[in-house]
Amino acid sequence: TQHNLSHKIDDSGASIGRRYARTDEIGVPFGITIDELTISEDLPATFGTVTLRERDSAEQVWGAMEAIVEAVSALSRGLTTWADVKTKFSLVAKKEDRQRPEQAATSAAE
Repeated sequence: TQHNLSHKIDDSGASIGRRYARTDEIGVPFGITIDELTISEDLPATFGTVTLRERDSAEQVWGAMEAIVEAVSALSRGLTTWADVKTKFSLVAKKEDRQRPEQAATSAAE
């Protein structure tokens, strides 16, 4: 890739939890997730954003795709730490954290 990162796309259809478990098992330190919020033009606040998961803590952050890829590149080369990355991006506790505030409120009310 442009950032010299190897990658594999998991299109197995397994749940995201099972996919995380597979990559954790083989020692993949970081995983980028592209989901419906990434590709939905109806949600401009999340369009083009991805989730980055760190294996050891299982913590997740989200941000613009290019910025997340650059962060993974810096992490892989030892130029930054996970603690630094967490300060630059929004932490994800649940899927609603990636929605616009009014959408999260609507989802919580349903």
